[in-house]
Amino acid sequence: MEAAIDNFPPHVSRLNPLAPGVAMDPFPIYKELRESGPVVWLESLGVWGVFRDAMVRQLANDLELFTAEGGTGLQNYFREKPWREPSPILEVDPPVHTRRRSILTRILSPGALNKLKSQFSASAESIVGRIVERGTFDGIADYAKAFPMQVFLDAVGVPDGERENVLLYNDLVRKSRTVKLSDWDSTDRDAAEAMAKWIDKFCSRKSVAEGSFGAYLYAAVDNGELDEHEADVLLRSFVSAGTETTIAAIGNTLYCLASHPDQWAIVKADPTKARAAFEESLRFDPPAQFLGRCARKEFVWEGVRIGQHDKILGFISAANRDPDRWSDPDKYLIDRNTVGHLGLGTGIHGCVGQMLARLEGEILLKALIERVNAIEVVGEPVRNQSGFRGFKSLPMRVQVQS
Repeated sequence: MEAAIDNFPPHVSRLNPLAPGVAMDPFPIYKELRESGPVVWLESLGVWGVFRDAMVRQLANDLELFTAEGGTGLQNYFREKPWREPSPILEVDPPVHTRRRSILTRILSPGALNKLKSQFSASAESIVGRIVERGTFDGIADYAKAFPMQVFLDAVGVPDGERENVLLYNDLVRKSRTVKLSDWDSTDRDAAEAMAKWIDKFCSRKSVAEGSFGAYLYAAVDNGELDEHEADVLLRSFVSAGTETTIAAIGNTLYCLASHPDQWAIVKADPTKARAAFEESLRFDPPAQFLGRCARKEFVWEGVRIGQHDKILGFISAANRDPDRWSDPDKYLIDRNTVGHLGLGTGIHGCVGQMLARLEGEILLKALIERVNAIEVVGEPVRNQSGFRGFKSLPMRVQVQS
């Protein structure tokens, strides 16, 4: 049952930080909610929200009070059946989580990633070469999306013919993070049913290329570390999480650099700072705006009574601009020390592929920085209206070196 009305603290807000229009610029609302109290009842969503660094960090890491098994988005699996089987890595807790994550960590080891560098670099050079020839390009379709949809899905072993379906599936994953299933229309429900069937059919041993990350999952089955179904659903998580977040993060970094010429000048003078530019973007404007948890039991948190299985959303973007944690938090500064930001999560549920995402972002950005003098936005960007904060379209132009 929802938190009882007589338990409400003074910190009640009718603001909806997940409303479609808010996606254009959520930070003023985040600031107001962060300052309103440590735990806020979001009346329009029927959930609790926390917006300060310390509170979001506790929500992510305190396994005695909070569980991921109720879903990491807005939907509460304790009270509403999910549209697809919960994530086998993000929406489970130890000890099951520990066993599965250890396998993924081994597959994505530094040694495995080092073997991909030359392939990634060649692909990045090819993508940037096409952009330089044209002069104008879409920062998402031609750059941020083109790269992970090629190099990452190659590494996972996804066949070319299935890649557009990955994007369609991701659209539904993104929607499910911010819209309760009970509010989906018939079109959404039909699409969800179709894509759930597709992903279940696609994610299998026979779908992945030999020697790929996907194939290594099934090697773990053969070794007795996973069962076949676990490998299937872990492959699903690999495919979805490894594309959506990286595409948004690269696009957001591109927009940050185009919108801050002084910061572009810094990386242009020293392209080795491409990684720092990507990292600061993850702090300044991360793709995942929030993480969801449910209360394991009834308890009092900062004077607020939380009911068992109540949903709490921790707003990563608000925490990443908490002035109690960061100096000049609303400025994009690539020379700042970004250690400790929450852009890729924290604790045991922090992004298992974060080093791969960082490698992709660094290589692709460095290839662009080394080839062009300047970048600029030349049209109206189109943002995603729900789910991960990023762009659908980002019209840009490059000024090529003479």
